[in-house]
Amino acid sequence: MTFELIGNGGVQNYDETFALINRGYGPDQFKTGQWFETTDEMFDYFLEILPPRHLTGSAFMMCEPSTCTLSNAFVQVGKRFFCLTVEHAGAVTFSETVSAFRALINEGA
Repeated sequence: MTFELIGNGGVQNYDETFALINRGYGPDQFKTGQWFETTDEMFDYFLEILPPRHLTGSAFMMCEPSTCTLSNAFVQVGKRFFCLTVEHAGAVTFSETVSAFRALINEGA
């Protein structure tokens, strides 16, 4: 899987997080593997707003897909928090994607 950082490269605040989540749903705007760093408050907000579809340790997928095939997921890596665009698929695929993303972050992305 390929991951692509979007946003300004820093930790996105409330308004920036919503702007990136609502960035558009065309094939050039919303793709699997896109990610950005956000805050613990935003992680908690999205965890509490709707029940998650998949909950794997400190990662969860939103229960409502953003498109027919893509969803937003939130992942904690250490003390950092991220939003990641993932395939709206089963728990095994989600766990594999989260593991690959955590490896990327732990390597210094």
